[in-house]
Amino acid sequence: MKKLILILCMLLAVSTPEASVVNNSTVSPGSEDSLSLTFFSFDSLGNPTTADSIYVLVIGPEGSVVFKDSMTISDSRITSTTIRSKQFYSFSEQVSNIDGSGNYGMYSLALMAKKNTGGLLTPYNFKFQIISTKLSEQIALIGDSVFVKGGIVDTNKTDPGLNDSTSIANWVWNTPQSSHSTAGTFGKYLDTEISGIGGGSGAYSISMVAYDTGNSQTVAGASVVVRNINQSSLIAVGRTNSKGEIGFNLDADSFIVITTAPGYIFDSNDTVFITGTGIDTVLGYAFDIDPPASSDVCRVWGYLYNFQGHPQSGATVAAFLPGGIVKYNEIIISPFAIATVTNSFGQFYLDLIPSEKLDPSDSKYEISIGLSDGTILRQRLLVPDQPLWRLTW
Repeated sequence: MKKLILILCMLLAVSTPEASVVNNSTVSPGSEDSLSLTFFSFDSLGNPTTADSIYVLVIGPEGSVVFKDSMTISDSRITSTTIRSKQFYSFSEQVSNIDGSGNYGMYSLALMAKKNTGGLLTPYNFKFQIISTKLSEQIALIGDSVFVKGGIVDTNKTDPGLNDSTSIANWVWNTPQSSHSTAGTFGKYLDTEISGIGGGSGAYSISMVAYDTGNSQTVAGASVVVRNINQSSLIAVGRTNSKGEIGFNLDADSFIVITTAPGYIFDSNDTVFITGTGIDTVLGYAFDIDPPASSDVCRVWGYLYNFQGHPQSGATVAAFLPGGIVKYNEIIISPFAIATVTNSFGQFYLDLIPSEKLDPSDSKYEISIGLSDGTILRQRLLVPDQPLWRLTW
């Protein structure tokens, strides 16, 4: 009868925690490349007691034994501690030491604690899954901003990306058209060599000036894109200097000029006619946003444009607290999202409680931008304690 009671106790002690996700790189324990498992040794009444040794068995994804070992409780892989006279243990080991050939997939780990006095055995079952790349490395590759679907550029940046060589190369190469027959550096189906995109390669020197009609001053740092008249080809790109000027080399023809700058609205699809060397002006005006009525919130605002430089209207901009429920002056703040839609200027704003006023004070908002057919961008940000804040990433 006594033996039956011991068996029942052992069955009650068996546990199967959720699987850990790891990899088998050769780094020291304490990272995503190692396991740390908590276990106990129970007496016949179910109370934690000291153990003398443990046994470990690991079964691989194919069902075969990939590791087995026994060790005393003084082994360097075992850590013991006592809390209020109760004994706790943990087993830590580098994954590459217990996973056999290290194949990707789900592993089962059986651990049994043994107490010599009375022959008590306390079994545990664990699972772990080996993946090919460390989670931290995957997150580092993604970064805080996640571009899920192409087609939209966030021009709230100082650099909207249109004059970045990588963006241009991806843009041209990812839109192959059989009618574009230039055999460029990266292959055929290009309008022009990638190295030729920039100031243009035409016969005439053309200067353009970005001008703010509201303040009667030039606009420095404005992005200027020149495309052919039906916008099927990128001719030149650049950014205005401190005087609001930029120079291009263009052939005699008609072109579409697309100008963007943070806080400004320029004429859409401005058409220029090149007949020789000269100067042209692109006109825009500053667009200011009003502060919120309440001093308790920060108005987070910005603009959204598409690749053609046109305001992107109808995009949904949402913010929520991914960390769960937080407090503001002892008031519970709902974690559910609030959202708005970009207007005809591509502009949006959301009134949010600054992060440092929340409890906890490091609470980040997850802000996402998307269209009806998919998410475009998502990022987690701290909202500053100020009336207005232009959203940048």
